[in-house]
Amino acid sequence: MSTISSYDQALDFYPETKRSAATGGSFTATLRILWEALSEGHAAAYRYRQLTAHGKSADEAASQVFAEFYASR
Repeated sequence: MSTISSYDQALDFYPETKRSAATGGSFTATLRILWEALSEGHAAAYRYRQLTAHGKSADEAASQVFAEFYASR
């Protein structure tokens, strides 16, 4: 009987874990998620700057950006 020494070893029985470890899919998936998050954050910040530059108050602009980008989640 073997002893599990890490959290990752505890998940090794999932087929997806073995497949992604062999192909490097986990790393590329992580990079894709990171890139998408950074892109979305940049777009939200840009939209906030647009709204405040056109006279919206900071509170109104933040609320509108949140509604446009994050409220559907």
